[in-house]
Amino acid sequence: MKNFGIVLAIVVALATGFAGGLKTAHVREHNRLERNKQILRRIHKEVWSNPDLNAALKAADELYTPDFVVHDSTGDYYGLASRKKDIAEDRSAYPDYNEEVLDMVAEGNIVVTRFLSTGTQKGDIPAIPGYQPLIPANCKPVRIPALALHRLVNGRVAEQWEYEDSWSANIQAGLIDPDKMTFQESAVQTCR
Repeated sequence: MKNFGIVLAIVVALATGFAGGLKTAHVREHNRLERNKQILRRIHKEVWSNPDLNAALKAADELYTPDFVVHDSTGDYYGLASRKKDIAEDRSAYPDYNEEVLDMVAEGNIVVTRFLSTGTQKGDIPAIPGYQPLIPANCKPVRIPALALHRLVNGRVAEQWEYEDSWSANIQAGLIDPDKMTFQESAVQTCR
């Protein structure tokens, strides 16, 4: 009977230790995910929504890795210098540019944000060869919904995949007039 009491005490101690360790692991993971989400909140606020370009670029130095890569509908862009060029061009074209986070989800080292970009185009948007012409300043407000998936490494964003409503952006910029578009039936035969 004495041995049974010792075995029971060991089993209870082990079960309590495992339960406590599991709870600690869950708390640590939750805290890590919240820190990753906070990094993205800072990027949307301090980098993309900050009217002070110098402060925005300084925040970018803190929040992106030097070898940062972005993938979007216009291609892949490499390096923090390229990202900072994008920040400066966006601020020049849209002095009141703002990104409002609508939803955010984190899992592992990935954070996904759904956000709404707004601003008034008071500067030229540079041409993207093979994609869009230079868009002269037109003082038109824009609202562009977007979704971005971010991969974090050591508390900084290392990679981003971004999907924005380019169709809507091009309509708002006056590049596309959907009321004047016509569609022709394809001359290509259908597959069977």
